Amino acid sequence: MFLPELKNISLEGLSFLTKRQVSLLKKLDVENVYDLITFFPYRYEDRSVIESIETSFLQKRPVCIIATVVEHQSIFYNNTKHPKIIIQDSKMRASLVGFNRQFLFQQLKVGKKYWIYAEFSFKFNELQTSNFDFEEYNENQPPKNFGKIFPVYPLTEGLTLKEIRSIISKVISKYIDLIDDELPPYLIKAHNLFSKKEALINIHFPEDEKKLKKARLRLAFEELFAIQLAVLMKRKHQSNLLKNSRYTKETLLNKFLNSLPFQLTQSQNKALNEIISSMKSNIPLHRLLQGDVGSGKTVVAFAAMVFAAENGIQSAMIVPTEVLAYQHLSNFKKLAANLGIEIEVLTKSTPDKEREKIIESLSNGNLKIVIGTHSLIQPDVNFKNLGFIIFDEQHRFGVEQRILLAKKGDNPDILVMTATPIPRTLSLTLYGDLDISIIDEMPSGRKPIITKWFRKDKDYPQLLNFVRSEIEKGRQAYFVYPLIDESDRLEVENAIKNYEKLKNYFKDFKVGLLHGKINTEEKLKIMNDFKENKINILVSTSVIEVGIDVENATVMVIEGAERFGLSQLHQLRGRVGRGKEQSYCALVTNGDESEDTKKRMEIICKYNDGFKIAEEDLKLRGPGEILGVKQSGMPDLKILDYLINEKLLLVARKDVENILDFDPWLTKPVHRTLKEGIINFLPSDYLRSG
Repeated sequence: MFLPELKNISLEGLSFLTKRQVSLLKKLDVENVYDLITFFPYRYEDRSVIESIETSFLQKRPVCIIATVVEHQSIFYNNTKHPKIIIQDSKMRASLVGFNRQFLFQQLKVGKKYWIYAEFSFKFNELQTSNFDFEEYNENQPPKNFGKIFPVYPLTEGLTLKEIRSIISKVISKYIDLIDDELPPYLIKAHNLFSKKEALINIHFPEDEKKLKKARLRLAFEELFAIQLAVLMKRKHQSNLLKNSRYTKETLLNKFLNSLPFQLTQSQNKALNEIISSMKSNIPLHRLLQGDVGSGKTVVAFAAMVFAAENGIQSAMIVPTEVLAYQHLSNFKKLAANLGIEIEVLTKSTPDKEREKIIESLSNGNLKIVIGTHSLIQPDVNFKNLGFIIFDEQHRFGVEQRILLAKKGDNPDILVMTATPIPRTLSLTLYGDLDISIIDEMPSGRKPIITKWFRKDKDYPQLLNFVRSEIEKGRQAYFVYPLIDESDRLEVENAIKNYEKLKNYFKDFKVGLLHGKINTEEKLKIMNDFKENKINILVSTSVIEVGIDVENATVMVIEGAERFGLSQLHQLRGRVGRGKEQSYCALVTNGDESEDTKKRMEIICKYNDGFKIAEEDLKLRGPGEILGVKQSGMPDLKILDYLINEKLLLVARKDVENILDFDPWLTKPVHRTLKEGIINFLPSDYLRSG
């Protein structure tokens, strides 16, 4: 059987697991045998090399030593006596401090030798550690927990490291010989790769460092290979599809472009020409439009929808929020006012009578352009001639949702847009089935946003004074919070409580409040008032992350900034800087920042370029979290750090290209394992999805 088939064997079916262990494993999102075997260690402890206390201290890392216990002492802490064990290796002494571990006097006996794994540091005028593992040394018997490289797994309270090592060892012993290899033998031989069996054994329990590296290489290569096989087979399938629609007229498109109150940038023109050229082809368009926040992707998408409408083709733009849908409606009506093209918005808040009218207009073909949220996917929404679909902020939509909307048309053109810039390696990885257009310049006259980091406890009054000075100049400001209401669980700022505080501080100005729990009609009124400068300060949650475009807003204050990821911070910052005035972004944290928070604040203050921020984000978090791999329909990703290795990716891609040139649909016996072990585990209809 292939590894993913082990998803069908539940933990409850394993006789060596107790109910307690099953319950605790599920807290770690381990639900079945597949999850257990692919529950890879996040780091390793090398206990195969005997080193010294001195090495640990000088290199600031844990080491494995053999030392003799020379003395028992005690220390007093919080009015309690705790064991202190003095040890000696070949060079120097150190102390093992065992807080609340009275049993250590019995287990670590004076005069005896022990294996010890620990990191030693200089505290209270001596070398010591309070975090250590040990085992009695016997020169005639190999140790159980030393002398090898040991895996370290994520844990949950109640589940020990030794327990999970034992569980994974048992499950590997039971199932490893049943697992088939997805990769054909000639490919394994060509790259001198481990077999699947060798790789899985050595990723968990490596015999040595060299075999651990080979195991990681094999599993990483397989992941990249599986992804490239999926995306290139999808691309091959798409290239064999034909569409009925034909695009010939461009008069209205040119009228739209000539009537714009600004000139498209060179980058926008290039992207639009690529899209229009693909739409004219008899092969359906499948293209990713990338562009930084504020680079002007939406107007390019509007132009493509005008082109479709002029040629009698219906367009559907699906967006993640109602606020964004109505923002697009407002902008489109403003830019295309003289074209005579009807456009409507369909969301869950659309009144029933209006909804019925829109659905009828879509089904009879009278309505050529609709913008909507997930409501567009509902079964009762049908089109007469849906030929162009745009997914805005596409990472918010899962593969099944993309399939459902695409099925409402006959091989429609599909454009996916993202303002989350993606490093080249990841673009090839997850979007290898798409052509890519990039808008990499900002509209003329825009100034880089000045970003500064403020600590709430000491810098806040200075920040509020600055905001006041901007408003007095006639500008506007956002204050964004990570939560709507107060939370007992998280000590973070929230919009409602601080809305009251800010109203009190900015008594001379109008302060508005916007969040997800406000009904659509009220949201639109608030947004319209803000656009017309009837509201000077808008207090909001991250509901404004996408879709709000107010040129007069020059200050973005992000409270509880430590609670946002880099991509979100960059998106929120992009709500200002839309006009010609200098704009500012203030990141406010609450003190006691973690190292990760400090790095994120430094990155966002240093860079305005979304692509550079994405690269830094990739280093910090890994691609799985950035792109939402589970939503993409791609094979599972487990060895994420190797996705950063572009060389390995390109090797895998070249191998797949060669295989598909030789055997396009994997029908030859030598490629049975690729088809059955990888392609057959893709989501239903994946190859047909947009």
